[in-house]
Amino acid sequence: MNNSFGPGRVDLQRIDGLVRRSNAGLHTAITGFVDGGYRHIGETLRSAAPPDALVQGFLDELQLMEDYVGTSYRVSQISRDGLAALQRGRGRGRGRHFVDLGVQCAFVLPCNAAAWAINAAQARPRDGAYQLFSIFDESVPQKNLSTALLADHVIVPPGTPLRLTGLRIISGRGATGSRCPRIVAHFARADSACGTPYDLYNGVRGA
Repeated sequence: MNNSFGPGRVDLQRIDGLVRRSNAGLHTAITGFVDGGYRHIGETLRSAAPPDALVQGFLDELQLMEDYVGTSYRVSQISRDGLAALQRGRGRGRGRHFVDLGVQCAFVLPCNAAAWAINAAQARPRDGAYQLFSIFDESVPQKNLSTALLADHVIVPPGTPLRLTGLRIISGRGATGSRCPRIVAHFARADSACGTPYDLYNGVRGA
């Protein structure tokens, strides 16, 4: 997809529809998350620590958000062990169950997911991390958090079970600037038959 000239007419119509249907701007905990609170909320959830008032407020309001049904894109960082777990999920092992206890911010337009990732990687690079390009299909539960600030912003709620449906490894630069492959993973919603989940970042089983 060529994004060098920005979103086309169809993309702009989709974004306009997302913003009009979104109720994210009506809830203070959600707007706080979008405006910069995502890091604290994500780290608290991933640590499995008891939620403080800020995190609990976000979780309560998240249930009130409109659903988004469709494809979305996320660029994040993944450890070497996380990559190994994804690789074991290919072929006969495809269908391995993954989960992220935190909130996975994603975007309807791939170019906006990439721009978000660049800022995040520069702010908090992880040594030895790889770039993970996640593509969530329409079966993955998602919430519409579109606002005037982030018009095509959606999220995969904490703990959503994911099933790996495709994986590609592309040579290039990693999230920290070192030369290492980029990982493109396609996910669908998992069901109970997938078994015990693996942590999406570090590949640890039983997350």
